[in-house]
Amino acid sequence: MAKKSFFLTFAALLAFILLALIAIDGITDLLENPSTVISGAKCEPPCWRGITPGQEDPYHIFEMLSGMNDVNMNSIAFQSDKDDRIESIYWAFQRPAPDGTGTVYFAEERVTAISILTINALNLGELFERLGEPDHYWAEVGQREYNEYLRVYLFFPQGCVADVLIDFESGDEQVTLKQSTPVFRVTYYDPARYDSLLETRILIDKVPNARTGRLTPWPGYGAIPIKGN
Repeated sequence: MAKKSFFLTFAALLAFILLALIAIDGITDLLENPSTVISGAKCEPPCWRGITPGQEDPYHIFEMLSGMNDVNMNSIAFQSDKDDRIESIYWAFQRPAPDGTGTVYFAEERVTAISILTINALNLGELFERLGEPDHYWAEVGQREYNEYLRVYLFFPQGCVADVLIDFESGDEQVTLKQSTPVFRVTYYDPARYDSLLETRILIDKVPNARTGRLTPWPGYGAIPIKGN
């Protein structure tokens, strides 16, 4: 009888521990904040948190960033050209934001693009729920120390481009994009400056004369060829 009582007590304790772990995991999920791409939206893309392509006055942008509780104030930095005109403002996020860094780009003191390095803080399913699906994509092969990857840039009609990085093995001919595919970066840009921005590394992070891809109509989730784009 004592032995049976011991096992019943042990089983009850084990069940309690398992339930507690499940509860803690659930609370963690609730407390985890989503990417700033889909949270706290104050305006519609290509605007991000009230910062809009075409907006003037870099110092006003600096004041806006300084007032955001998930932007590390000490990390905000200015990049200027040789004529001392501001080209970009960079910052690092801090908790509660799960994103990595952000950059606002300028030309003639006007915002041209806002880039958020999400580093897998959201996936394609979440992004598409916010932006709808893209209309075109561009794919470029990249090289790491030990393997290659395909960087797929998804272009949305409202003035956004998101890119994902997918590793592949030697001999693979395609990669697969799914709802669960993590997003590496999201960039909002002024559609009127699309052609000029395409000649920079802001939309596609590779110098133009080294690119091998091309704009291709978005086929939906599924296989994307690695070469021959």
